[in-house]
Amino acid sequence: MLDIEKLKENAGVKAANLIENEMLVGLGTGSTATYMIEHLAKRIQSENLKIKAVSTSWSTSLLCHQLQIPLLEINATSSLDIVIDGADEIDPQKNLIKGRGAAHMLEKVVASMAKHYVIIADDAKKVNVLGENFAVPIEVLPSALSIVERKLTELRAKVKIRMGAPGKDGPIISDSGNLIVDAKFDSILDPQELNLQLNSIAGVLEHGLFVGMVDQVILASPNGLIEF
Repeated sequence: MLDIEKLKENAGVKAANLIENEMLVGLGTGSTATYMIEHLAKRIQSENLKIKAVSTSWSTSLLCHQLQIPLLEINATSSLDIVIDGADEIDPQKNLIKGRGAAHMLEKVVASMAKHYVIIADDAKKVNVLGENFAVPIEVLPSALSIVERKLTELRAKVKIRMGAPGKDGPIISDSGNLIVDAKFDSILDPQELNLQLNSIAGVLEHGLFVGMVDQVILASPNGLIEF
């Protein structure tokens, strides 16, 4: 049985090997995605692989700069050949909860541009029903916080504004300058319906439910890689 970090690295390598020469690529955020980006950088050097990438977060952009992976501004294209990202929860239908890193708005924009959307993670992220372990992160226009909290409560969510680490004053602010609200549902039996309900709330700029978007999942498990 291999160490889970080694298995996550294997998942990252397998995903990075899906990238072909001249592709436009979306690069995601998270520990397994970091392994993927590091292997991609090695391929660029060893194979003279020519790609251009769009990043989903500041942290990923910084890593790409360090590894000399060429980046495009997100507005430079409306289509990407492949997007590879992580997830916080994955159900059997490949629906996701994302956003523990507060980057889900940009992650969803990039995912919507993908011709092929791949999720890489460890198998602890696989659940029977979304909402088992994590809340749904919601990016909220600060001036709409009160109404958004009320509407989420009406949907039977337990709502918390995401705050900074202990010792740091104030709430977490997203890369786009907005508040992050975590909405915990007991279970999400109908992700599509909840997706529509959240999209209908004025002041919700984006949320961490990714429904019907994923083409391929690669999971690192104690017994090896699982794909579906």
